[in-house]
Amino acid sequence: MLRTSFFATLLFTAVLAPNVHAAGGTGSYALPWSTHGEVLEYRSCGCGDSCWVAELRDARTKALKARLRCDCERLHATVGPRGKERAQAASCPVGGDGIDKPQAIGEAMQRLLRR
Repeated sequence: MLRTSFFATLLFTAVLAPNVHAAGGTGSYALPWSTHGEVLEYRSCGCGDSCWVAELRDARTKALKARLRCDCERLHATVGPRGKERAQAASCPVGGDGIDKPQAIGEAMQRLLRR
């Protein structure tokens, strides 16, 4: 009896675990970025892709240069590896008007860095 419930629990966990992991967001992927030696990475963390983090890193050392973070409502920004996070805007870049979300995030990062 104990052996059967153990295997049932193991099977239930194996089936449920991938779904629990997927609910936490996606892996990161690169967004278009034109500055050589830098990589702009994006990852979603929930809220139907309204919670996300975009990080600009040195391509070689992976050192953080800047971060934009949307908490499902407001945009927060950090400049530098030890910079203090500050509220950047009352809303997050979502694209629209012929601009897609990756492009809108890239433009917001350029404004943050005054490029």
